[in-house]
Amino acid sequence: MKKICTLCLTVVILSTMLTLVHATEPSKNVVDLGDGFYMVETITQYSIHRANDTVSANKTGSVFHGSSLVGTATLTAIFDISGSDARAIRATVEGTGYEGGTYVRGVGSCSGNTAFGTAYFKFDGIDKRLSLSIACSSDGTLS
Repeated sequence: MKKICTLCLTVVILSTMLTLVHATEPSKNVVDLGDGFYMVETITQYSIHRANDTVSANKTGSVFHGSSLVGTATLTAIFDISGSDARAIRATVEGTGYEGGTYVRGVGSCSGNTAFGTAYFKFDGIDKRLSLSIACSSDGTLS
């Protein structure tokens, strides 16, 4: 009886550990923008729509100056994965300014399997440009 209880406890602990390993946050990348500015970017993938063979994704960049959040910009991209290669078919950029920062404008573009976005911010008289990109493989994997 003692061995069965020990075995059950071991199974519960291992399954809990495996669940915690899979419950991770999206990866974050930090990019130095110079002049005390930096960006933290995260990527979110939405489900693959097999009916029309598309993948949608967002990549958000948060711009900081020191500890102040200056603004955020989000590149939204749609990819066609119906052929042997993925193709970026739509890229848009939206943004918001915070704590004295101003979102000026955003521009999106597509080339091959990559969607590009550029966002422009102004903070304390300094203009900052934020560049985002999302690439997609033919199986819908984003990078």
